[in-house]
Amino acid sequence: MSQPHEVDGITYDPAFLAETLPPRDPELGFHLNWKEKVEWEQSRVKLAEQHARAEEAKTKRERMRRGLGPDASDAPRELVFRSLGGVQMHAIEWLWTGWIPKGYITLLAGETGAGKSTVFADVTARVTTGAPWPGEYDCPNAWRKPERVLWLGSEDSIEEMTVPRLTACGANLANVVEIQGVMQEGKRNTFSMQDDLEAVSKGLAEARDMGDPFAMLVIDPVTSYLPGQKLRKVDLNDAGQLRTVLEPWLILAQTHNIAIVCVTHFAKATDRSMLHRVLGSTAFVQTCRSLCAVMEPPRTEDEELDPHAKVFMQVKMNLPEHPGGAWRFNTERVEVGSDHRNGKPIYATRPAWDQLDPALTPNSTVGKSRGPKSQYEPQFAMWFQGFYLIYPNHEWLPVSTVKQVALQEKVVSASWWDKHSADHMQKENIKGTWMCRPKQIAPAKE
Repeated sequence: MSQPHEVDGITYDPAFLAETLPPRDPELGFHLNWKEKVEWEQSRVKLAEQHARAEEAKTKRERMRRGLGPDASDAPRELVFRSLGGVQMHAIEWLWTGWIPKGYITLLAGETGAGKSTVFADVTARVTTGAPWPGEYDCPNAWRKPERVLWLGSEDSIEEMTVPRLTACGANLANVVEIQGVMQEGKRNTFSMQDDLEAVSKGLAEARDMGDPFAMLVIDPVTSYLPGQKLRKVDLNDAGQLRTVLEPWLILAQTHNIAIVCVTHFAKATDRSMLHRVLGSTAFVQTCRSLCAVMEPPRTEDEELDPHAKVFMQVKMNLPEHPGGAWRFNTERVEVGSDHRNGKPIYATRPAWDQLDPALTPNSTVGKSRGPKSQYEPQFAMWFQGFYLIYPNHEWLPVSTVKQVALQEKVVSASWWDKHSADHMQKENIKGTWMCRPKQIAPAKE
């Protein structure tokens, strides 16, 4: 029986080598050089290792694409059962009853500039001071114990935007703690929801053990903190990838009984239902238990836009205490201090809460799909055609003239013009003046 051969610390089985070595010399019937055999085997081993590493990386990428952990086992899986006969019921604990539950993720959505950060500056102020929530009577019994808030924000400057907003809302800034980032090997790195979950959990546990726990974590916006070491770029339309990142945070919320509020943006398609306007995958909507939205209130086409009027609405609520309707409020600008460097006054906005309007619902505000065309659509189309034909020697008409006449003759309202007039006209800037003509008109008149 042939004995194993050892070369350079590596043991080789002769039978194995015989299957993988270079061809034998046809006349002599054996390999010409033992060193060549060893070098061949070493090269083969290196190639096999490279191939194995490439396959492992490919498998990990595929697992992440399917929403599985990169180290998930392929071992057989067995179901785990329990009888509900011995399960004790638990009451839901609320930060703001009917709106923001503890132990869950709340998603706050809205268009850019809608007032999302202003609303949650006010929410933070009420958490940190114990002030009553909107609609509660301002009496001694309505005040609660002040609690702390953990703040993670990247879109707004803390010094220029966040702190002035919180000050305008009356927050106790000593109870607000900002996560500035993470330190790694002596260097500051960007926070990642994939990589820094354990660090947050440790910080929450330490605060709880010291008797000063956090009641709310604000992540504004959530999309800025999704990338990490495992997923360098998170596809917002991939439900598997998003669940991989978000579901551990739901477990964190339940473990530490903290309300996690994730701020995100609405997609631009205003005719879609609100559940489907949240930017990214439905995994955002499915993972959260409360989905709130900040938007402009509904108005008729004859009503002028009030830029300060807003609505805070519950879009999705899987919990039973939701009161129904939506809060109306106005944003107001107040002076909060002066810049210590130059004495310039500093202003910020805060919400002035009005009333809970039970008639405001997601369907009444946006609807499930695009509604019927406006009453102005057909009459403006016909009027514009006729008005254009009055001037047969002009291929283009000034936009300002068309608008002025259309409003004077009450063909349309000003708000309708701003929203829909462009649907009916072709525009072009000619020598610094915006000109227009009906879209279906040929390039030149006969």
